[in-house]
Amino acid sequence: MDRLNLFLNSLKGKNIHLIGASGSEGSSLLDLLVSSKISAVTAHDFVQKEQLEKNYKLWHKGLSVHERNKLFTEFEKNLERVEFHDRDSYLEGIQKADIVFVPQSWRLYLQNKPLFDLKNKNIPFYSLMRLYLDYSKAKIIAVTGTVGKGSVAYLIYQILNRAGKSVYFTGNETWTRQLAGQLREMTASDYLVLEVSHRQVLDGFSRSPDTVVFTNLYSNHLDEISWQEYCRIKLSLIKNQTYGQIAVINYDNDLLRKETKDLKSRVIYYSAKHPELNIKAIQNIYSLLLKTKSNHYMENILAASTVSLLQNIPIVFLTKIIDGLPALPARLEKMASVNGTNIYDDIKSTTPWSTLAALDKLTGNTVLIMGGETKGITYNALVKKLIDKKIKTIVLDSSLSRELSEKYPHLRITISSNLENAVNLGLNLAQKQDNLLISPAGSNFYSYFIKGKKSIRKIITSLLPKEPVAGA
Repeated sequence: MDRLNLFLNSLKGKNIHLIGASGSEGSSLLDLLVSSKISAVTAHDFVQKEQLEKNYKLWHKGLSVHERNKLFTEFEKNLERVEFHDRDSYLEGIQKADIVFVPQSWRLYLQNKPLFDLKNKNIPFYSLMRLYLDYSKAKIIAVTGTVGKGSVAYLIYQILNRAGKSVYFTGNETWTRQLAGQLREMTASDYLVLEVSHRQVLDGFSRSPDTVVFTNLYSNHLDEISWQEYCRIKLSLIKNQTYGQIAVINYDNDLLRKETKDLKSRVIYYSAKHPELNIKAIQNIYSLLLKTKSNHYMENILAASTVSLLQNIPIVFLTKIIDGLPALPARLEKMASVNGTNIYDDIKSTTPWSTLAALDKLTGNTVLIMGGETKGITYNALVKKLIDKKIKTIVLDSSLSRELSEKYPHLRITISSNLENAVNLGLNLAQKQDNLLISPAGSNFYSYFIKGKKSIRKIITSLLPKEPVAGA
């Protein structure tokens, strides 16, 4: 019997509790437990029962309407097979739990305070990422880092998929479907490409992936944990690797290079600044990769190409397809051109480092829209760029606007109350052929400025010239 089935069999007869049932992780875990005929499951969700469908579809918004509806019908059937507690009786009976399945975000919510007491009593907590890492039979390629991990993971998935490999992919966001229910069907000849955030490994794992890609290491999430703890958690995937496993590391990130000097695994570097440090196969095609006409950053192309070539993807095939691989949504995604100004949606850039990268990628003059929570990190490098390049900057009213006003009074910013107003201000400031970049450089941008309001697409569509009515 394989490791996954041994684990699932060990759950039978135990009092199992599952948190966040309608979320992307929780609903996937529920599917695995129910399909494994594990009956003693209590599911919890901090929403009213009548709001479950809305909440489920919000957490699965990257899927097509048809697929979302189909999966929600399956979710309802799964929920009927377990005990369920909504907001009114949330966490009822949790004190008797033998094991708790949690989403990566459970620590962020005040209503989950009783869970900390359970964890302190050494009740086992399992995240979905822990199941992937510990029990998948597929060859795992895990991509981590402060910024760029999702984009690199998706590039690797696309390359392997187009090369005819059997490959699964899941990430850290609501647009990707979670795969707990597919764990049983994965085989040793398959690949599982994972985007891994620090929160996803906080609840532990016992097996590091055979291949870990580390994009960079910058300060982040310091509103939640200390810098030392953040580094320890981020580096845990790579530092727990053993001999024979592979670590693919961005040489250009000084801190990352320093922190990964004494690994047990085989270290392979990729570098945009030092072409000669890439593997020989990358050196041979470096000039071709440099000319790639896409919104992908060069560092991400190098990381994904390095991993793909290590999996014996032919060089000729790689160079043939790399130009046409789409980027993830909301990563420097060109939305439209309004009166000659190119508008880019980059709302997944929630750190100053990723916003800096977007500014560096664009050519010509740029008007920047930012906003959100600062997460306790420094904005010195971004502010220097904004001042040096005289970038016109609009900041939505948030902790970021207050921090920039207080700590960087020499930076000229315009504060806007809402996104629609900011876009209109930006278009007024921009000249023809300029860029209008919506790149938050802070967290919770979607929750604060888009959720329940007009989407970026709707705002832009309202600004586009209306098509003349036929016969008018």
